[in-house]
Amino acid sequence: MRSLFTRARTAVAVAVPLVVVLGVSVPVSAHGEPPAAGTAEPHAHPTPHDHDSAEHAAEDLVGVPIREIERAAKAKADEVQRQTGKRPGRRSPQEQAVADARAAAADPAVAGAWSGVVEAPLVPVFTAMLPNGKVLMWDSVGDGPAETYSDQSFTRAAVWDPVTNTSKRVDVQGYNIFCAGYAQLSDGTVLVAGGNRDSSLNGHRKTHLFDWRTETWRRGPDMAAERWYPSVTALPNQEALILGGGPENAEVHQTNQWIRLLTGFTTPSSRLYPMLTSRPDGNVDLLGPDPVVRTLRTSAAGAQAGTSVRDLIYRDYASFATIGVGRTLVAGGGNVSEEGKVSVPSRSAVIVNSNGPTLTQPTGSMAVGRRQHNLTVLADGDALATGGMSDVISDGGVNLNSPVYDAELYDTETGTWRTLGAANRVRQYHSTSLLLPDGRVMTGGGGICGECQRVGYLEKNIEYFSPPYLYGADGQPAARPTITTAPASAPYASTFPVTTPQAASIAKVGLVGLGAPTHGDDQGQRYVPLNFSASGTTLTVSSPADVNQAPPGYYMLFVVDSNGVPSVARMVQLTATAPPAPAPVRLTISGPGDRCLDIDHSSTVPGTKIQLWDCNGTQAQRWTRPGDGTLRALGVCADVPGGNLKVGAPIRTDVCSSTDPAQKWTIGSDGRIRSATKTKLCFTAPGRTNAEQVTLANCNGSVTQVFRY
Repeated sequence: MRSLFTRARTAVAVAVPLVVVLGVSVPVSAHGEPPAAGTAEPHAHPTPHDHDSAEHAAEDLVGVPIREIERAAKAKADEVQRQTGKRPGRRSPQEQAVADARAAAADPAVAGAWSGVVEAPLVPVFTAMLPNGKVLMWDSVGDGPAETYSDQSFTRAAVWDPVTNTSKRVDVQGYNIFCAGYAQLSDGTVLVAGGNRDSSLNGHRKTHLFDWRTETWRRGPDMAAERWYPSVTALPNQEALILGGGPENAEVHQTNQWIRLLTGFTTPSSRLYPMLTSRPDGNVDLLGPDPVVRTLRTSAAGAQAGTSVRDLIYRDYASFATIGVGRTLVAGGGNVSEEGKVSVPSRSAVIVNSNGPTLTQPTGSMAVGRRQHNLTVLADGDALATGGMSDVISDGGVNLNSPVYDAELYDTETGTWRTLGAANRVRQYHSTSLLLPDGRVMTGGGGICGECQRVGYLEKNIEYFSPPYLYGADGQPAARPTITTAPASAPYASTFPVTTPQAASIAKVGLVGLGAPTHGDDQGQRYVPLNFSASGTTLTVSSPADVNQAPPGYYMLFVVDSNGVPSVARMVQLTATAPPAPAPVRLTISGPGDRCLDIDHSSTVPGTKIQLWDCNGTQAQRWTRPGDGTLRALGVCADVPGGNLKVGAPIRTDVCSSTDPAQKWTIGSDGRIRSATKTKLCFTAPGRTNAEQVTLANCNGSVTQVFRY
């Protein structure tokens, strides 16, 4: 026991101690007309908005290894082809001949053009554009050598290069991120929240972070609640909102690598990928699928700041795209009676305008109702609808009797749609679509569900669509403006130079957020128009006025000429003033008095014990997490000597190493500090007394393992 004198230290006023406290931490045609007279408002059928647990678990084939899914789907597809001459998800030879003839006769400057089908290393159910122009993708439970299907400990993932059509496997080990939510953070890191824990409808609390520079995964902080099918959206303050997937409370991933539980509001019952977009006032709109738009404030404990009615349709399996600052297009989805048809998805669309009080504005309708489709923001700010089904079968994710092959283009200036060329593959449940830096759209995937398996539908492939803007009037590839130079980053409320030989003919400059689509929802894409002036070969471009117009992060910068032809994009990172360095916090264990995680005698010598001591605000109790999994104070890290991660092992200090498994820790919203590699081992101090050595013990829910900060 040390005297009070020997414990005296000099406190630094600008730092905040790290305290762990017991408890929760927490033929092309235009068709922009609205539905025909007499059907002004489609009638929504009273169908369940979410599947029950057993049904949805079966639908997504949870617990079934992906190779078995592939094998069974192929066997069924072979059987169907033998019996009917038509493979599931494909046209018959006769239908394909007609489609090929139609495509050959079409003017690509009007209809665009589809590529052939490219085989992929996995089913691109989840895709995310990376700042280097490559695409992160993953599907379901893989067949790793250490796989244990009962607890879903592996996910098949890859980085895809759309220029060379080559890939690199980057599988996720430890947890299954199938049907997780995800978004790109301000540095381009992909934050993935939740996933499937087991062969029932159970999510998990884990988050994962994908580093696009090293193409590696690491564990992030644990959430307070298990989530499966959540949405994640980047916030203007460089945090990220996590919402849905089961729990009624949302959470926020903070810049200091902690997660904050929002207790100030609860969300509606729909758990399946709620539609989220940030607003020009810094708040977030929850756009659907419910008919009510909820405006959410995410600061502190959060609050619901307002509500408005979007329309009268429950738009499950709709899609949305933010096509301007505070302007979001929501199209299709639902199960309605519309224009004399029963049990169909709506072909209607609306614009949700959040520039001020949230208002819904009518806009043109698609040629055909769709659900399980994708909306993609294009290089010029228009939007593309691809895939989906035009009929509703129960709440199933696939209907091969009513596929929608034709793409449709939404013109943001006129509010009308027109039909474009037809894809080669059916893209329905578990398909994705995202914009590439070269202006093309990459579509892929479809399958991995109970009904998919029963009908033999699985699309482990990719197609590319070249929109009409990539072609000249002669039907040949258009001469494109080129960006000679552009900055790698730009601050807000400033100007930056972009050089292009075609400066005099540039009509539009804009940013497109990096896509992160799955299940028809893309939380990453948005179009941000930019003002500019031209002089010689230089464009002087004005960046967004503030972070609320475009959250910090990477964007594709496109210039578009007077013929409507876009350049190949340059990646530009919008950079805000860095948020204050995360204040160190003290980790306080529950019990009599406040006792904090403490370095004995404030020593910086490696091997010093980490103990409990009365909370006193000194630097020996001010802990930080820099994002590499370490837990730091006084310039040293919490460590298990010799890497001997076992019950009873003491926690001591050592020289920090971002690669040492003995220094990798996760701190969950449940207040437990776990080994990132041996996740069943937790910090513990059962006596909760001064000078007590902190050790590892089996995580058991005891209050002696719960800290608050």
